[in-house]
Amino acid sequence: MSSTNGHKKYDAILVAGEGKSSYKVHHQNKAFLTINGKCLVHYIVETLQQVESIQDIYVVGLKERLQQVFLSGHVDLNSPKRIHIVEQKSNLYENVWYTFLQSLKDKNGEETNTESHRDRAVLIVPCDAPLMTSQEVEYFISHADMENHDHVLGLASREKLKYFYPRDGKPGIKMAYLHIKEDSFRINNLHLVKPLRIENREYIQKMYQYRYQRNFKNLILFALSIFGKEKLRNYKNYIGLQICLFFASLRLDFLVDYFRNLNPKKEVEKRICTIMKTRFMALEVPYPGAALDIDNAKDYEAMKTRFDEWWKYLRENEEPRTVTKNYNKVSRAALAEKVVRPSPTH
Repeated sequence: MSSTNGHKKYDAILVAGEGKSSYKVHHQNKAFLTINGKCLVHYIVETLQQVESIQDIYVVGLKERLQQVFLSGHVDLNSPKRIHIVEQKSNLYENVWYTFLQSLKDKNGEETNTESHRDRAVLIVPCDAPLMTSQEVEYFISHADMENHDHVLGLASREKLKYFYPRDGKPGIKMAYLHIKEDSFRINNLHLVKPLRIENREYIQKMYQYRYQRNFKNLILFALSIFGKEKLRNYKNYIGLQICLFFASLRLDFLVDYFRNLNPKKEVEKRICTIMKTRFMALEVPYPGAALDIDNAKDYEAMKTRFDEWWKYLRENEEPRTVTKNYNKVSRAALAEKVVRPSPTH
């Protein structure tokens, strides 16, 4: 696949906030959980600092605590990328929106005319995917077609994630998938977005609010709030996805394979474009690290137990790729060295 973004650079927003609706593990904000003595948010920052296509990094959350974490971890807030710490707002949508507005301010801290930034895109990443690699992020950015789209969402295929399942008596992470006609995918938590080009931005918070769709009440409330009672045509894909999720939970794969035909990728993308009033696409990424987020205490314990093994596996399976048309070819050894995770002790 050819690259589309050339040498463009984007600011990154790392979402590390907490609130009443935030999902916690062991009653803690996931950003501050530790693996090998280092906070998850620290791992993500280190990865983003290695990505050539990223300019500044904005970390939104509890400002004072984030400052303490970065200070104790000896994180340089000015090099190799400038890191801005932004105090969180009341919910996920506001965290992203107000942090994006913060990124528009000029060097003197003055607000600029937002109309002049309608085509400005930012990368949005979570705080709970410590196995995300710099090559994975670079691939996603370089292959996201931002000339023709306003929101690109990353996907990881089920096949790429099977290695991380429980195996040989060891714990693992096994997740629910989005079953569409072409394959089964996990959303990999990487978003490249032009916030000012998404007309129905308020739906983002609704999707977050009703994200636990194993709860039947949430499933119905979500559908009604997004589609509306009169827009019956919008329900076809939603119902098809939910049916597949239900049969997958029962391990009835033959029924999943039958009903997945209700949801061709292009049709699902078109439906999201209509609902959000924007130009949306989903991009398959050949690297699975960002999809391995920590959803619960069991996942966290598995991640702690197998982190070093999984990180080594990801490094060994990252093929050298030309991620933009103008990049020079880099040797396998150089690529491997580029993504080596710094030691957790500083």
